[in-house]
Amino acid sequence: MINKIEVPTMALLQYARPNYRHLSKSFNELMEEFFEPINVRTTKSFTPKVDIRENKQEFEFLLELPGVGKEDIQVQIEQEVLHISGERKAAVEIKETNVHRMEQFYGSFHRSFHLPQGLDKENITAQYKDGLLRLTIKKDEKAVKKQILIQ
Repeated sequence: MINKIEVPTMALLQYARPNYRHLSKSFNELMEEFFEPINVRTTKSFTPKVDIRENKQEFEFLLELPGVGKEDIQVQIEQEVLHISGERKAAVEIKETNVHRMEQFYGSFHRSFHLPQGLDKENITAQYKDGLLRLTIKKDEKAVKKQILIQ
């Protein structure tokens, strides 16, 4: 006797390709937004980048200010806050040309930093060279840690 096995039959359906165009468009928009400079998305103005460093004798602030003239920068200390402000002026005003893309920002800027205790706010030096502003604030001699020798 031969065992008979029933095999279910499947109906043939035409394959309908899913439409992923909307996903492709969304992905492209996401990538454009991701690779857009950060200050384009957030501020729509010129915000200089800063590095703040500290060693045993001083604090150092390094600000990138390309295209800013030395005469257009102001540095002030008010109470315990360091204020750095200025203006980046447009190099050339273009009236008869169509601008296709503009990623450079012009206009005024202002950065403020709360200073820690123990700095000699009367002993500050400022140097500006090649678009880099270097501010050095010496630490107060009383605040500098000194090694005490045990006898």
